[in-house]
Amino acid sequence: MNYRVTVLFFLLFFIGNGTVYSQETLYVTIMPSKPAAVAKGQTTQVAVTLRVKKGFHIQANPAANEFLIPVTLTLQEREGFVLDKPVYPPGRSYRLKGGEKDILTYEDEVTIRVPVTVLDSSSAAKESLIGELNFQPCDDSKCFAPRSVPVVIPVKVVPFQK
Repeated sequence: MNYRVTVLFFLLFFIGNGTVYSQETLYVTIMPSKPAAVAKGQTTQVAVTLRVKKGFHIQANPAANEFLIPVTLTLQEREGFVLDKPVYPPGRSYRLKGGEKDILTYEDEVTIRVPVTVLDSSSAAKESLIGELNFQPCDDSKCFAPRSVPVVIPVKVVPFQK
């Protein structure tokens, strides 16, 4: 009988705690984007727009100092596409409560651009560039554990027009 009570107690404890911990706040939302249209042999910039939850910020890229974790966008290589390095917007100066120096952050809505070239050899008509956005959310007094969210960027390969 004690064994059953112990098991029941454990189940209730872990289920209850799991419910509390699984209600994670979404600090950053990736906004849906229209497919980027690009012709074979041409280069365009695809955009990833993210919205940072009100009252929070994430570190800019580059970050203000080496101890801060900057936001990074990583896209997987795709056959027929050449992906260049992401272009991050300038950060805004921000001072934490009790801080002595400003740091560079992103708040509200931010757009990261990635130059993409479609090779002449590409056979794709529609493709999705898949990747991940890594960031560390902070409020005005503390930072939370780093997070990652998936990113999907639709790309439409269109006929080349002179």
